[in-house]
Amino acid sequence: MNLTQLYILDAVASSESLLQAAVKLHKTQPALSMALKKLEQECGFTIVDRSQYRLQFTEAGKRFYQQAQQLLHQSAQLKSLAQHLSRGAEASLRLAFDEAVDLQPYMTAIRQAQQQFPHTELLLSCDYRLQALEKLKNQQADLAISPWYPVFISLGDFEAVAIGSFDILCVASPDFLKQLGGPLTHQAQLAELPQLVANSEALNFDSGKLLPLQSARRVKVNNSLCMKQALLAHLGWGMVARHQVADELASGALVQLKPVEFPKFIQGEVHLVRHKDQLLGPVAKAIWQQLTAS
Repeated sequence: MNLTQLYILDAVASSESLLQAAVKLHKTQPALSMALKKLEQECGFTIVDRSQYRLQFTEAGKRFYQQAQQLLHQSAQLKSLAQHLSRGAEASLRLAFDEAVDLQPYMTAIRQAQQQFPHTELLLSCDYRLQALEKLKNQQADLAISPWYPVFISLGDFEAVAIGSFDILCVASPDFLKQLGGPLTHQAQLAELPQLVANSEALNFDSGKLLPLQSARRVKVNNSLCMKQALLAHLGWGMVARHQVADELASGALVQLKPVEFPKFIQGEVHLVRHKDQLLGPVAKAIWQQLTAS
């Protein structure tokens, strides 16, 4: 038994067919089938039930895979540790921020880490609607700063610590609201108007489900800048982070919508998040300690 066989088992667990698992591993289906049969022969019991349309583990296979997952996690951590030990401080550090988060309160900690580790390249990205967590799950980021809801615990191997808060407002332009023909009083009126929504299903999770109202008429946007421009162009109403439209609200270019039975804003926690399988290097650890301590 070796790690390659366990990686095959992991691919089978996340696939609907042997062919799909083979594509993920860049192997042929016969080669994957043979490797799986060899593993079952070595174990002495059937791991995968092949009688159904979709591959499923037998009861013994489920227990075996649970233990295998622990070994794969340990292997990932060992590889990560070897990389860090071989190079000392990180050559680069990938930080992913969600656009719904006001970043200013967190930049001091990043600046301090930059001064302490001047030779580490910082790779910063601002991502839309859970894409920062998607990067972290796929180990394309070392740390993420993102809005956080308890349901996210089930969407990835995350460790998260609360470091702040965010709030989302329902807004529109005054010209857009003229089509109502009168004052906005009930949320049912909004359901009849075009809504600007995020075109993102990161983590296979529809972030729109977190919003209190869905309109049947939608305009999809792929980032917060596009959302703001569409709002100012009177294309629809939408939910945006307060800091993103503070100037427009102050000038009157946009107004906050407060119909009856509709929340004035959606408030939640901002979390600093890491992947459990990625060991933090000195730079990431310095940022983590600074932000979680404050």
